[in-house]
Amino acid sequence: MKVLIDAALINVSFLMAYFVRFHVMVFVTHGLAPVFQKFSGTLLFITILWLAIFKLVGLYEKKSSDIIDEAALLLLSVTVASFVIFGMLFIYRGFWFSRLLIAYAWLFSFLLLLSHRLISAFIRNLLHSFGIGIKRVLIVGHGEMGQTIAQRLKHVKALGGLPVGFITDTSKLKESIRQNSADEVIFADSSMPYKKILDLITDCETLRVKFKIVPGILEIMASRINIDEVGGVPLITVSEIGLAGFNAFIKRLVDIIVSGVLLFILLPLFIIVALLIKINSRGPVFFSQNRVGQDGCLFPMFKFRSMVINAEEMLDKIKGMSEVEGHIFKIKKDPRITRIGVIIRRLSIDELPQLFNVLLGHMSLVGPRPPLPSEVINYSPWHKKRLRTKPGITGLWQVSGRSLLPFEDMVRLDIYYIENWSLWMDFKILIKTIPVVITAHGAY
Repeated sequence: MKVLIDAALINVSFLMAYFVRFHVMVFVTHGLAPVFQKFSGTLLFITILWLAIFKLVGLYEKKSSDIIDEAALLLLSVTVASFVIFGMLFIYRGFWFSRLLIAYAWLFSFLLLLSHRLISAFIRNLLHSFGIGIKRVLIVGHGEMGQTIAQRLKHVKALGGLPVGFITDTSKLKESIRQNSADEVIFADSSMPYKKILDLITDCETLRVKFKIVPGILEIMASRINIDEVGGVPLITVSEIGLAGFNAFIKRLVDIIVSGVLLFILLPLFIIVALLIKINSRGPVFFSQNRVGQDGCLFPMFKFRSMVINAEEMLDKIKGMSEVEGHIFKIKKDPRITRIGVIIRRLSIDELPQLFNVLLGHMSLVGPRPPLPSEVINYSPWHKKRLRTKPGITGLWQVSGRSLLPFEDMVRLDIYYIENWSLWMDFKILIKTIPVVITAHGAY
């Protein structure tokens, strides 16, 4: 169905381009309009060609629930298809009649095809909110990870899944799938032996039930695992992390440019917030706190002050009230927060002075959040892997639930980011941060 709709929208795009080029924008470049019948006769060829290119680029193979990823892949597909037409125009001059028309078609096709996908996603999410089209999900593993997945599926209807039960006795997997009419199985126990998982996957395939697996640390590192051999014995080698060498240089360059521009643009907001803080409570405008940065180095992290000046002294009295699991202290109604502090924290405005940290090289725009030294003391060895790179103002954790996620999940997300870093991932996280900040989702 998607292919047929795309075919129709490609035709509409070229027809719109024809109309704009030869009936609206005639003052740009003069030229005779081709006979419409001749133009429309080429649309069948163009449509088949574009759909074939979309297929080759992977637009119909790579199923992603991330609309940003799909939009990027769509832009790539339309751009490649347009360049192919341009190339054919240079090879055979009689094939086409207007380069400008192709440019218009590129724009219209991208906008129409993207609009179709956005509308489809909106309708799908709307149906999910009414319980229509929901997958019945059976979760293997009743531990913290299994509970977290179940909670996310229950509260985020857009995910399109409904947890129908947990299973710990894997010998009864087939029976449980049938009893619960499960459409999908999620293996949430990463400590399960691989041989056992392979047997259970076979059971799912036999019953034609989809399955997903929560990755362990080794699977998260898969992007930089290579197979070597010594004397005919295969060995796994792990290459350098993505955030090193030239990649680290590019990331730092982007940090300097973007943070410098943002500080210049946000200067009026800084002045307004500073005045409000001074009017609301006594004490300094900025708050500096030692945090643990890359490779365990301490640095002063800057924030707009959102608490009373003796907040640190009050911490011991309310430490047991933390509402987040693990080595992080967070509570929704912290008595130490000022009236203006509540607002700037909900909108994450208190974090903006960290742009100075980015400019100074203490932090990055995107990365794991910097922990307190008192939190790092309680880290397990594998938790410290999140300190391998510079901490960030925002990160994968923030756009995936923020304070709603348990500490262990936060660490897994940070490690995944470090192991799979790319500029595109940073761009996506920055874009996703905007609605998260606006809606204050998970912020307190």
